[in-house]
Amino acid sequence: MMESSSKFISLSGLSGVFAGVTALAGAYLANQQLLTMKRKLYFYLAQDRLQEGFDELAFRLVLIAAATFVVSLGGAFTFTWLKAQKQGKKLWTSLTFKMIISLAVPLILGGAFIIALYFNGFPELIAPTTLLVYGMSLLNASKYVHNDIKYLALCQLVLAVISLFYLHNGIYFWSIGFGVLHIFYGIVMYFKYDRKQ
Repeated sequence: MMESSSKFISLSGLSGVFAGVTALAGAYLANQQLLTMKRKLYFYLAQDRLQEGFDELAFRLVLIAAATFVVSLGGAFTFTWLKAQKQGKKLWTSLTFKMIISLAVPLILGGAFIIALYFNGFPELIAPTTLLVYGMSLLNASKYVHNDIKYLALCQLVLAVISLFYLHNGIYFWSIGFGVLHIFYGIVMYFKYDRKQ
């Protein structure tokens, strides 16, 4: 009872699995765009349209990232709402809003930082920075959720630092962080908390 008054415990393990699967699908689509650009590189060079090609690639990658984010967020909300309904608890409480604000502030500022990285010509730093920002956001929000989320946050942060040493493989680290780690975390949370109910 004490935990339910101080922690947002309706967060569903299935939302983590869904977010991970969605992230892997998004990473696959993004990787296909990168491979297509690689194949068309000489074509764009021959026509002196290289910048146009990179701009088109960036636009497609932003669309994929936005769609992945929206679908993941929608799935997380749906699974969490279903769990709250099953538990007979309210989803929207003051605790929920505190958690959302704790998560959103670093995400919004980090998002602005990532946009600045792109416009200043550092696209290779985007993947590690998204992992770093997301890890810090989770760590910041962890005081309102099960303590287990701290482990996910720390894994994201460690992965962000490692990926800085392999900048040209950012998509793979991004897939591990947002895909594999979410799926693993979601499965653990499901068997530890959801399945018992």
